[in-house]
Amino acid sequence: MTIKIQNDEFNVLDIRQLYSAAIIKTDDKEGSKQISLEVLDKEDNPNIEIINYGIFVDLGDDDIYSFMFTSREKLENALLQTKDQIRKQRNGQ
Repeated sequence: MTIKIQNDEFNVLDIRQLYSAAIIKTDDKEGSKQISLEVLDKEDNPNIEIINYGIFVDLGDDDIYSFMFTSREKLENALLQTKDQIRKQRNGQ
C-alpha cells in the first residue's frame, strides 16, 4: 500500500512514523523547532510565532521527508487526503 503526499509517494511499510507539527520560532541559535499540534493548542500563548505547519514522514536512519504548509487549514486538508488514501486502499477501492 502506498500513499502520496504532494508529489512524493511512500510505501506505508517503509514509514516508521508519520506525524504533523507546527514549526515555531525560538530564541535559541536553531531559530525554530517542531511542536505537536496538541501541545500548541494547549499552550494558548499569544507570543508563539508559527512559521509553518508540516507533515513529516520518517523512514528511519534520519531519512525524514518534510512537507510544509502556510496555514493550519492547508495542513489539515493534506492530512484528510492522506487519511482518505489509506482508508480507500484498506477498503480495496
